[in-house]
Amino acid sequence: MVGESVAEAYGRRWSAGAAVRAEHFAALSRPAWEAVLAAVGVGEGTTLLDVACGSGELAALARARGAAVHGIDAAEAMIALARTAVPGADLRVGTLEALPWPDSAFDVVTGFNAFQFAPDVVAALAEAARVTRSGGRVAVCNWGGAGPQDLVAVTHDLQALAPDAALVPRRPIGEPGVLEELLRAAGLRPSAAGDVAVPYAPPDRRTLERGMFAAGNLRHVERHLGPEAAAAALATAAAPFRRADGSYLFHSTFRWVVARRD
Repeated sequence: MVGESVAEAYGRRWSAGAAVRAEHFAALSRPAWEAVLAAVGVGEGTTLLDVACGSGELAALARARGAAVHGIDAAEAMIALARTAVPGADLRVGTLEALPWPDSAFDVVTGFNAFQFAPDVVAALAEAARVTRSGGRVAVCNWGGAGPQDLVAVTHDLQALAPDAALVPRRPIGEPGVLEELLRAAGLRPSAAGDVAVPYAPPDRRTLERGMFAAGNLRHVERHLGPEAAAAALATAAAPFRRADGSYLFHSTFRWVVARRD
């Protein structure tokens, strides 16, 4: 839409399929969430902000560890789901580039598959650093690392079939070394990193279709091709990962980096 900001556009796209996306993919990132929460020592009394918090599952895990949780997302429908997942938490609709909290407000700021959506990644990371206390950590996690990327490959195959609807350039933020460089440019000091396997196993083709086309970065493909053609294209792209019983198994990897604010 004319005059719509990048954050507003992303918010609209991810709001449209928020409930379905949460239903199908809410648990996909859990191994990475657990790894990062352990790496930064989230526990009783930790103040944590999750940027692009989605439907709130990471915030719920952090609260279960005793943290005081906060979250922000551009998608109103995602925040509505998060408020159900983490009742009473400080959850707001907003952008990565203008976090509505004061300087040094948090012990930990997390961002899972988030910062690559900012028009200026370094500026968004610097904003995360601003709201992190001295000695606190910013933890960033993205598709990437040394392991397989089955879901990313299928997504890219589908995106190639429709006019490019990306609002910002695609960035290799998950490749080793890239995120560390961006974090340093934002004034942070990387201190730890790791890869985490995040398998996804939808039981049948219909479940796969429903989950994939709920994603804000694939909805334009379904609109462009039409539902039947889009489903056929997904079946072709996903065929190498289909098992004999009709289910699918996608092996994918997240890479996380923790950086300290001095």
